[in-house]
Amino acid sequence: MNDENEDEIVLVVDDSPDTVSMLNDALDNEGFSVLVALSGMQAVSICKKIKPDLILLDAVMPEMDGFETCKTLKQNPDLESVPVIFMTGLDSENNVESSFNSGAVDYIQKPIRIKELVARIKTHIKKSRQITMSRELLDSVGLSSIAVDNNGNIKWMTPKAGQLLDNSGIKKIDIVSTLPCFFKKIVAKLEDKMEITIPDSDPKLTLKYDNKKNDLFIFSISEDKPKVDESKLLCEHFSLTEREGEVLYWVSQGKSNKDLAMILGISPRTVNKHLESVFEKMLVENRTSAANMALKVINQK
Repeated sequence: MNDENEDEIVLVVDDSPDTVSMLNDALDNEGFSVLVALSGMQAVSICKKIKPDLILLDAVMPEMDGFETCKTLKQNPDLESVPVIFMTGLDSENNVESSFNSGAVDYIQKPIRIKELVARIKTHIKKSRQITMSRELLDSVGLSSIAVDNNGNIKWMTPKAGQLLDNSGIKKIDIVSTLPCFFKKIVAKLEDKMEITIPDSDPKLTLKYDNKKNDLFIFSISEDKPKVDESKLLCEHFSLTEREGEVLYWVSQGKSNKDLAMILGISPRTVNKHLESVFEKMLVENRTSAANMALKVINQK
């Protein structure tokens, strides 16, 4: 038994008792905590009470098939980041596409090879936790960010992003039905730092592509309003000189000392002196803390 997986919960969903029993025994031997469901509706019911770390989902089931089950599960915000692996004996391109379009991250063909399955489970749980950590970091500094996959499906968003969408008339039903089509078109022709207005938003929201991480495309959302001089805002808030405000602003944008020297036309040594003064006035010890504080001020403007 592998104790390193003992805190990881895998929900197995399959209408075949034999398959469920086999997977339960195999995953239990690997140290996973296993939950089982014999139907899509039972899986939905279980997930209302317990959040699994990963879901193994049979594609072909009576009444509510795997694709419909996955879509239903993904409508629950608490399950957005939970990876779903489809188990299927079907290998047509349409079924593979349906798996991913419904919100799955992977699929494995039957008959199932346990070693391969366990390896995929571990990989996806690890990746999911990394994504969760990234999301929590963005949450902690008050950023309005949203992450989508290749098909435009929204995998997570920070609370501030959700608040901006709600305030602009974008409801939960739009997030599930309308926005994925919008994002899919954007992802297909991405350009670095591109900006685009979200349709039907009032007040208007601007979407800006930031980067790609863990196979997800990260965008920031902002409300269209008069531009504010961020460095001046930081000067006023932290009692900084004009140059110190500029240095702090670019630090908050992730620029290195070398970048700062080039942008501001000063030497790296002078950059260091300004940073020392900034840290002292802000009562912080490093650039990470200073950047986090600066971003909170900028994002509250």
